[in-house]
Amino acid sequence: MIQADAESIDAGSLAEMGAVFAAASLALVPIATLVVRRLFPGRNVLFARWGFSHVAIVAMLAVVLSLALGLLDAPLASLAPPTRTLAGLALRSGVLLACCAAVAAFARRLDPSGLRALGLWPGRHLRAVAAGLAAFGILLPGLLGLGFLWPWLLRKLGATVDPDALLRALRDLDPGQRSIALILAIVVAPLLEEILFRGFLQPLLVQNLSDRLGVVVTSFVFAALHGTEGIVPIFALSLLLGAIMLRTQRLTAAWAVHAAYNALVILASG
Repeated sequence: MIQADAESIDAGSLAEMGAVFAAASLALVPIATLVVRRLFPGRNVLFARWGFSHVAIVAMLAVVLSLALGLLDAPLASLAPPTRTLAGLALRSGVLLACCAAVAAFARRLDPSGLRALGLWPGRHLRAVAAGLAAFGILLPGLLGLGFLWPWLLRKLGATVDPDALLRALRDLDPGQRSIALILAIVVAPLLEEILFRGFLQPLLVQNLSDRLGVVVTSFVFAALHGTEGIVPIFALSLLLGAIMLRTQRLTAAWAVHAAYNALVILASG
């Protein structure tokens, strides 16, 4: 996940504007909810056939693969910075893909619906995407506002943050490399992350906790894995993604919103 840089203009002014946008967006949540319910009436509750042991296996796989990638730090450091950035994105996508393959195997073996149980149900995808993007459009100022406010707060607390590092690295790529990196950041990574979190983890937490608490816990895990620099804005985005998935049960809806957010942040960075 990528965050906008709160220092591109005046950090204090952007933080104030971000706080206003974030507060105003809270008042728009009921409107976004009504819009989604109007565009996507009805809701089917999914019963996850997998359990926490399967989540633990996927988590262990992610840890092992991430540690294995750590062994490549020295070889990657010898590459030119643009190539190193692209290689890092590709390797991270590879870890996500391996975890998604494990999730797909569990779904096919444990659920009579197979891969459909991950949010790949037939029909109503365009309506689900429309509902998700409508809610996203309504709440976008607040999401971007948090992207400005949170880095400023971290700096005030004495933390050293550089939320624009990856964006600068993308700008340094040549056109061919940049195209591949953008596909990975906007299309591939959001899809794989949504399979893991909204398709696999969230249904299990929702059925064992509650609708709201399941979405909150999923969002906390999702945001925490993105690091301190983005934890608050990513948490807010994840709440929206979780709510959309909970309502529509269509992975395409959450994926479209996630991809749109990444694309807009990259575009806004110039």
